[in-house]
Amino acid sequence: MKKIKFIVPILALAFFSCDNYLDINSPSPNDISFSQASPSKLLPGAQTSCYRVQGTTMNQLGNVFMNSWTRNVQSWGNGYDKELQLNLDTGFYNSGTLSIVSGSTGLASLIKNFQAIIDYPNPDGKYDNYVAAAKICKVHYVQQLVDLYGDIPYTEAWKGTGNITPKYDDDYAIYQSLFGELQQARDLISNAPATAEDIAPYDVMLKGDLAKWTEFANTLQLRMCLRMSAVTGAKATLRDQKLADLSTIINNGGSFITANVVVNPGFNSSTDDQASPAFGTFAYLVSGNLQNNRTFVTMSGHAYKALQSYATTNWAAFGNNYEIVAGSGINYPNVLDPRSAKLFTLGSGQTVRRAVTQGSNVVDVTTPAGTLPGLPCRLGLAGNFNLYGQAAGGTLPEYFACDGYVMTLSESYFLQAEAALRYPALFSGAQAAFDNGVTEDFTMRNATIGTYLSLINAKPNFGYTASTTTAQKLHAIMYQKWIALMGVNAIQSYLDYTRTGFPVTPLPLGALVQNKKPNRLMYPTAEYVANSANVPNMVAADCFSLNSHTPFWVPGAPQN
Repeated sequence: MKKIKFIVPILALAFFSCDNYLDINSPSPNDISFSQASPSKLLPGAQTSCYRVQGTTMNQLGNVFMNSWTRNVQSWGNGYDKELQLNLDTGFYNSGTLSIVSGSTGLASLIKNFQAIIDYPNPDGKYDNYVAAAKICKVHYVQQLVDLYGDIPYTEAWKGTGNITPKYDDDYAIYQSLFGELQQARDLISNAPATAEDIAPYDVMLKGDLAKWTEFANTLQLRMCLRMSAVTGAKATLRDQKLADLSTIINNGGSFITANVVVNPGFNSSTDDQASPAFGTFAYLVSGNLQNNRTFVTMSGHAYKALQSYATTNWAAFGNNYEIVAGSGINYPNVLDPRSAKLFTLGSGQTVRRAVTQGSNVVDVTTPAGTLPGLPCRLGLAGNFNLYGQAAGGTLPEYFACDGYVMTLSESYFLQAEAALRYPALFSGAQAAFDNGVTEDFTMRNATIGTYLSLINAKPNFGYTASTTTAQKLHAIMYQKWIALMGVNAIQSYLDYTRTGFPVTPLPLGALVQNKKPNRLMYPTAEYVANSANVPNMVAADCFSLNSHTPFWVPGAPQN
């Protein structure tokens, strides 16, 4: 059959401000000015709009950078070009997405809604619970921006017309402030007056459960401390202090998250604007028509080889060389992972599983007897969007109503496993946390675990039990975390890779610009135009080398 390619622009990722995303308040926030908006009017929109960027754009970038997703070259002639060539510039993932430009629809600008809650007049503590939730959410999203960009506007940010050219703050100084914000949030929750307003009617994440908000704050602090695992000197002293504080909290009855942190303001199939963001972006329109991404995004050859056994992969076409990256000494695990069929399903009318090596212009990975060419696998609905089987009947309206996942329980387990591995004097139970993380992800993906856990635990670098060195154990944690974050919040896996080098991940074929993944992203063009006096001057090569522009926590970054 002749292969037909369509040369078209890729990935229309729609973004909406909190003011027009979901009308879940009465009166509508559209009927009041921003300066008049009370915390109850601001909170649900802030939670929803920031998650939208994380669940779509940031998730996509992580999946491509971590070699989980690629383009369907059977039907599309271009797309993901800059990502696959590692061609970073000032337009890379910035316009309306991760942009730090004031007034844009980028994530940094959307954080202003949390800041507005924090700054709202609150002399009698009436809004303490709103402020606590806003601080915790602010930390969650600001940390991700710092991790992707290094220095960003912070102390002078989110002041609207009061300061349209904010200074850039040192990334480590921002981390210090974020730790403070988390403690302030916990203190507000613990000491809120009896007259403090209940946020449950307006909290579209944790339904006003303040114990869960405290758990979320604890888990974010753990994530931040682990991001700093390679720092030295005064930075390491701060990290160790914050880890010790967490250990004390846990030993005194506190907890990390015990359930997924989700957002759902009432997602539904009424309009595309009101649909669950990831499903509406990567799967279907509410009309029932496919999104372009439904046929464009496909399983990478690396993901196929990692999640399939040798017996179900055409290894002869690759010289029967099972090494993930040449010279790494780590072969693919050779275990058929039941999550594979949930994460990536057969293309329309296909009976053979296929995938595409990132950078290849042909479909090249399949079963030993599989025919090529042919349509590759696409994103599985059950494994990426219908988590925990929320859409019980499997109808499109049910999918459009599914939760968005801000932080998963499985990620928390893997954070705890790493903490127990690195800091055994403070935390314990690495094996149990690892096993819980794997098991939880199977439940989330609607996959049957069977004997997988025992099989993978017998594999060094992929299971914790058989891994004997710290490096092997860390690789096992990061490998399973990579799978658990795939399609949900993959940007975290990329940031872990930048920090640890694990899991071992191939570069795309023909990566034309660089021979390694970047340590950070470029500042956007609009910032150089609108805030030229403050934005640090840098070139694309700075993203790949270790210098003053490198996020402070990246191993080898200058520790001034």
